[in-house]
Amino acid sequence: MEHIPPHLMKRFLLFILLLGLGLGYFYYQKQGQLGRHSTNWRSEKFTPADKPKLADGDLEILSRLDSEYKKLSSAVVPSVVSITTSRRIEQQQIDPLEFFFGRSRQGRTRQQVQSSLGSGFIVSKEGHIVTNNHVIENMDEIQVQLADGRTAPAKILGADPVTDLAVLKIELPNITPLALGNSDEVAVGQLVFAIGNPYGLQESVSQGIISAKGRKATSDSMVEAFQTDAAVNRGNSGGPLVNIRGEVIGVNSSIFSESGGNQGIAFAIPSNTVKSTVESVISHGKVVRGYLGVTMQVVSPELASQVGASGLEGVMVEEVMDGSPADIAGVQPGDIIKKFNAREIADPVALRNSVSQVAIDSKVELLVLRNNQEKKLTAKIQEQPENYAALALHQRQTPRNNPAHPNATPNVPVPAQALAGLEVADAGNGGGVVVTAVDERTAAGRKLQVDDVIQEINRNPIHSVDEYRALVSTLDPNASQVLFVVRGRQKSFVVIPPR
Repeated sequence: MEHIPPHLMKRFLLFILLLGLGLGYFYYQKQGQLGRHSTNWRSEKFTPADKPKLADGDLEILSRLDSEYKKLSSAVVPSVVSITTSRRIEQQQIDPLEFFFGRSRQGRTRQQVQSSLGSGFIVSKEGHIVTNNHVIENMDEIQVQLADGRTAPAKILGADPVTDLAVLKIELPNITPLALGNSDEVAVGQLVFAIGNPYGLQESVSQGIISAKGRKATSDSMVEAFQTDAAVNRGNSGGPLVNIRGEVIGVNSSIFSESGGNQGIAFAIPSNTVKSTVESVISHGKVVRGYLGVTMQVVSPELASQVGASGLEGVMVEEVMDGSPADIAGVQPGDIIKKFNAREIADPVALRNSVSQVAIDSKVELLVLRNNQEKKLTAKIQEQPENYAALALHQRQTPRNNPAHPNATPNVPVPAQALAGLEVADAGNGGGVVVTAVDERTAAGRKLQVDDVIQEINRNPIHSVDEYRALVSTLDPNASQVLFVVRGRQKSFVVIPPR
């Protein structure tokens, strides 16, 4: 090690000494300032408000409303549960050393646990719980926590992806169920409360109103949904939407959001659908769905005007499934269903909801409009076949009497009159007439397309061009005409406005 000259060593030691003295002085000064600050501190004068600006008696209505909100929350919250679900999935792992050095190209697997949160509510003293199907679907373990902190494992008694509902059961004593209200009585503007477990924040209560009814929501559910502006977020799924009496009128199931959080648009499954699902699971151990056996479309203003009933609401039957309850009851294509068990039917969703809430083997009364005359029919609701969707699609895609377009006879001039702008030919096998040319300057030409098959006009069957010509000659050109048309594999009623 190189020798350091004595004079440099002395300077270095002097520098260190001076630096130490400087730091010590700085520390002394800081301590002194703190001490002087503490010694010289004097208390400040502080006079808080001795009472609120207003007394309870000054705001009687708000005071009562506040008290009733608290009363409702304390009555309902104990029956709302938080649901934690988990499932085990296997993930493949690859050791980089083994992979690159070629000792093994087979990856190892390990189990990873995925968990999620949801909500639910108790519907029986025996421990039955309602939640959403998507909360518990494909999960291995389901744990329920009550508001009082008790927890219990839950088993699935029944689940239905179509309505997005599931029924669970827990084994715990001293539990209080919530009553299911009548969702048919729910009105737009009605005050409601959403209770659940958003983001794991248990027993959260939010308040809003029913914004709309009859929403189709964002899922493929066949049931209608209530729309509410009550704050609903992830984790609220399966929780109750209650009215001011603490009755469940809906199950919070989904939200419309561009951010993933609450934007004031949430959807809830009506309680009458919940009630029928619970009763089905309790009685049969599964969700048993009834059916009527019709395909339908909304009655348009043009159609209502054509049948002489402006403002008419209902659904027009397009097809009746062979052997279905509707077929046995005598429902025919073209019938307008106005009421189902005295309940007004405004659209297909309302009819599906009504059918879903009826017990199997129940007799129902249908009020239909046929040829401008009301007719009462009685149908016996049966269990929907497991392959119903496939059967209905097959029948819907099978044209009546199997019209043979390739073998259609040559074009035959047809008088214009009410259906001006169309040229037609026999479709073959008595299956109607096929449109061979259209003039898009006319009302009929804008509504129909080449290769459309016209099978009925104003409920009158058409088997040939001769029948078509004869019927068209009697039509009022100043009135709308209703045609039953097969387009490709789809069938529908088409309204041709006056020309």
